[in-house]
Amino acid sequence: MRSRTRRHLAALTSAASLAAGLLGATAPGAQAATDDVTAGQISLYGGSTGVETVNADGTGLRSVPNIPNYGYTPNWAPDGSRVVAGWSQLATGRVTGTTSLVTLPWATKVRSSASYEDPTFWLDGRYVVFSTAGQLAYGPSDGSWAPEPLLTDTQEPSTVCDVHPTASPTGTLAFERRHNYGCYDSQGIWTYNPSTKALKNIIASGSSPVFSADGTKLVFTREVDGWTQLFTANADGSDVKQVTSDASDHLSPTWDPDGGRIAYEAHSSHAGWSDDVQTVRALDLASGTTSEVTGAGKGAKPAWQPLRKNTLVRVYGTGSTGIDAAASRWTFDTVGATHVPGLITAKSAVLVNKGNATYSAPAIALAAEKQAPVLMTSGSGLDSAAAQELKRSLPKGSTVYLDGSTRILASKVASQVQALGYKPLRLDAPDLSSLSARVAKQISATPSWIFVADGNDYHDPIAASTAAGALGYHGTGVVLLTNGKTVPTSVKNYLNALNPAATNMVTVGYNATQAMEHVTLNKSWSFWTIGGKTHEDVAANLARFWWTAPTQATVEDTWTWQNAVAGGAATATYGPMLWSAESTLSAPASYYLGQEAASIWVVQTFGGNTSYPAANRTAIASAIAASSAWTTTHWAANGDLPATATARSTFSSAPSAADSARPVPDPTVVPDRQHLPARDAHTAR
Repeated sequence: MRSRTRRHLAALTSAASLAAGLLGATAPGAQAATDDVTAGQISLYGGSTGVETVNADGTGLRSVPNIPNYGYTPNWAPDGSRVVAGWSQLATGRVTGTTSLVTLPWATKVRSSASYEDPTFWLDGRYVVFSTAGQLAYGPSDGSWAPEPLLTDTQEPSTVCDVHPTASPTGTLAFERRHNYGCYDSQGIWTYNPSTKALKNIIASGSSPVFSADGTKLVFTREVDGWTQLFTANADGSDVKQVTSDASDHLSPTWDPDGGRIAYEAHSSHAGWSDDVQTVRALDLASGTTSEVTGAGKGAKPAWQPLRKNTLVRVYGTGSTGIDAAASRWTFDTVGATHVPGLITAKSAVLVNKGNATYSAPAIALAAEKQAPVLMTSGSGLDSAAAQELKRSLPKGSTVYLDGSTRILASKVASQVQALGYKPLRLDAPDLSSLSARVAKQISATPSWIFVADGNDYHDPIAASTAAGALGYHGTGVVLLTNGKTVPTSVKNYLNALNPAATNMVTVGYNATQAMEHVTLNKSWSFWTIGGKTHEDVAANLARFWWTAPTQATVEDTWTWQNAVAGGAATATYGPMLWSAESTLSAPASYYLGQEAASIWVVQTFGGNTSYPAANRTAIASAIAASSAWTTTHWAANGDLPATATARSTFSSAPSAADSARPVPDPTVVPDRQHLPARDAHTAR
């Protein structure tokens, strides 16, 4: 078959191990700081009309187009860009304009095929958690692999039912646990810490918990004198306070993202009784007064939209600082200077010929694996700008890789590098395909992933090399380049030395697929194929295949390879690279960003200051946020942010702390074989 099956990335054996890998040693803070969150619309379940939205003052009630009518219990992404809704199956989409609808696959490994209830976005929008037949399940918000159980059988035995999950921006989940007699008896509110895997009963009696936007508070319901009332508490379950007391039922609470109000279903009598009149109301916590949001029978299960700033970063060079130096300064600390938060230490550097596009493509994967900037120079000698950036970013005695033979980078370049106090290491090869094999050997003798692309055009090789580089420092992803539809001997020899059973292969672009389908090798290889009508399509399709709900992405000018090579090397471990024209955001890039908007909070672009004009920046901003007004552009001239530029921190141990706008590499892009689909039935023999 020729379908582009998606590789299920970054799904670990449990959400606990996933979160541990995501957060590392820094703390349960995978989600964003929330100091910039304000209140937007309120989503509602409108019965036969599906998802509805209404302004908090009760105006503007409308049905949401293109969200399926099974939109029960809708909920918002952390930035308000998308809603998730469902009953028999979950889907996410936008509430205005085109939805970029994503239907999540059916859950696997769960105990029952019951309906899906109370979905909530988790870990800064990367995942969705929901309850099905009293079992918590989770899956990526972009549907790249099927949801599965969140907890182990020991943590969640069949004798209990866990319902109403809610996610804190710190990564903690809260939910109600029930047991006995068909799970009718409540065991109160529990929390799950994804870093420690710990479960804890924090409130003895309560239902329908919802975290506040900053994660410091919970609202929940509890029955008092026969009526369901609203209560608040600290996130750890302390300081429980009753905040309603009138003789009516108060159900499905939701926090105003500003923290001062709670919207809820108001029932004049007991819910479901014949004389019950249902409305949606909002409680002002400071004054204790309530106001009507919707009239009788208008909507249920409210959820308040958070509006949060996302980030577009423009990295470019000025004067004598080229894009390669700007990208390096954006990524790597200055030797001997005070560490800048968000930057890393360069371990080596890679030099490429600034006039040769295709020879530069393998350098992206090499730079990512070696934790190195890619710097560009003339072929005849080391440019002063490249020498200056080497001295700024790289400790003396480090290795500098020369990407190509003396025909590409002359012997003088190596001598000049050595004179600066570095160790030049030439990756010599007679042609481009041989160079790709030589670079691959330098990265790993036993790669886990091979990306194959046609070396006759730079677009697919750069996209492929960025994907290979996503495996990061000391990673095992490589790129091999064909000569059109032909696999040269050097690449054949490299492949013949490997075990196909232990190495995964992806072909990127039509020519590479044709080449691998018709080559004769010592062993049989099967592989995934990524195609598309245009280079923009191929890059977007590769992004869908390789990354699961990324937090970041890079958009590069289709016709300026220097920007893409420098930017790809700087961002390969962060997220996918997409191609677009300067004047207008390409349709494939726009559609991809819109589909991934629940998780993507930062997009980076590299190139001259005139690149990506206002119309393109607005299109990117609109694609990843509730609207373009909710994306802030940071201008990083020469790779340096203005001192006043701040953005939310993705991995801060203090979730409210502001950090630099520099993105943090995402370490979760690690292959997990248990989520790999069957490879395409394309076979090289």
